[in-house]
Amino acid sequence: MIIVESIKQLSHNPFKSPFALIPTMGNLHSGHINLLNLASNKNYNPVVSIFVNPLQFGPSEDLETYPRSLEQDLEILKEHNCHGVFVPKQEEILKNIENLIAPMSNKLCSKSRPGHFDGVITIVNRLFEVTKPEACVFGMKDFQQQLIIKHLIRQKKYEIEFLSAPTERDKNGLALSSRNNYLQESEKIEASIIFKSLSDMGSELKLLSQNNKKNFLTELESIQKKYTKKIEEQGFEIDYLELSDPETLEKFEFNSNRILIAIAVFFKKVRLIDNLVIDLASS
Repeated sequence: MIIVESIKQLSHNPFKSPFALIPTMGNLHSGHINLLNLASNKNYNPVVSIFVNPLQFGPSEDLETYPRSLEQDLEILKEHNCHGVFVPKQEEILKNIENLIAPMSNKLCSKSRPGHFDGVITIVNRLFEVTKPEACVFGMKDFQQQLIIKHLIRQKKYEIEFLSAPTERDKNGLALSSRNNYLQESEKIEASIIFKSLSDMGSELKLLSQNNKKNFLTELESIQKKYTKKIEEQGFEIDYLELSDPETLEKFEFNSNRILIAIAVFFKKVRLIDNLVIDLASS
């Protein structure tokens, strides 16, 4: 496994082409390994970057306490036949960086985390510039992030194939996240109501669209309110629970057969996100 610790080392093209970049902030779990496996299955050499991005954290967020486990991460990547790892220094990445503004700034996570995605695409763009990958891999758990990175690739005219990996979940359905480490095992079981609620909501929406298309949009709001109340009664503080067009994140208006159910909650002071895309036309 090739480990690169500086941008200067990249000038020697240490990673064998074609390779797929998998940007991470470390503290790796099986969801990250799925990204690596997807790259391999698509015939790309997987290259993982590990960089805790200070630009995507708000003033009161957990930058200082964000879980870091570099030695363990490197062992995991070596064990899973990762081709290469890029572990840059913060000062080198941030030097003379081009600060970008993300689209969709009034949607979903952007509403409660202003500037978050500006920080994300600023660093991802920097990683693209210095590593020059042929592909990149991102997980569907961060659905809004996927749309924004795709926009970045189009805007910058990068010849980078975008690979999307399904959300990895634990045995109870909770979407895997490095921030899950803040939760006790019993709390993770409690948090499984998030995905169960999304699934139940999806089934209800699909049934409604097939049996009562005329009143579908009218009923959406009442279903949204019902599940908001249900989740809040279990001790969760809802940041948002939105029904959106999965291409634009605009409010769903039935001009598509696909609907995105996206949620962010606070539970035991931990912010958890999840989503589900429902095909209303499928049986």
